[in-house]
Amino acid sequence: MLERTADDWREWLNEFSQGNQTEAWRGIMCFLRWIQIRAQNGHAIPNFLPGLEGDLYHSELLRRLLAGSEPLPAPPPESFGRAWYELIETGHAEGVEVKPWEWAPDVKISINQGIWTIMEKRSDGDMLVTFRQGGEVFRLHCEADGRWRLRKATC
Repeated sequence: MLERTADDWREWLNEFSQGNQTEAWRGIMCFLRWIQIRAQNGHAIPNFLPGLEGDLYHSELLRRLLAGSEPLPAPPPESFGRAWYELIETGHAEGVEVKPWEWAPDVKISINQGIWTIMEKRSDGDMLVTFRQGGEVFRLHCEADGRWRLRKATC
């Protein structure tokens, strides 16, 4: 698949719209970018209409593109089954739900129902975690009031 940059897509939009119905063409461009990004991340496009419609409806990435925001360099972690863009963009989250992951509690932990890897456990209430190999590192810390906080680590 041809991989286009954000600048390539802007040029594509100008060429295809020819200055007419630019917003409609921008929607098509966002859809095509969405397909490209999915393919780059190993997600095939369903080959049947109801599956495609379901993916379109639930895609926060497509909604992000349609809103005019650029995709992140890599997929964000999930929070309760949804893309957690806010965590990556702000670098922090307060009051997160934390539970041990029952199949590998020494190396994995559930944060907002997403599975994270424990990189360093300083104590039961303080650890460095990441949501994917090579991903950003966050400090997961339990406050005195029992609420968990997640902040991008400065290591």
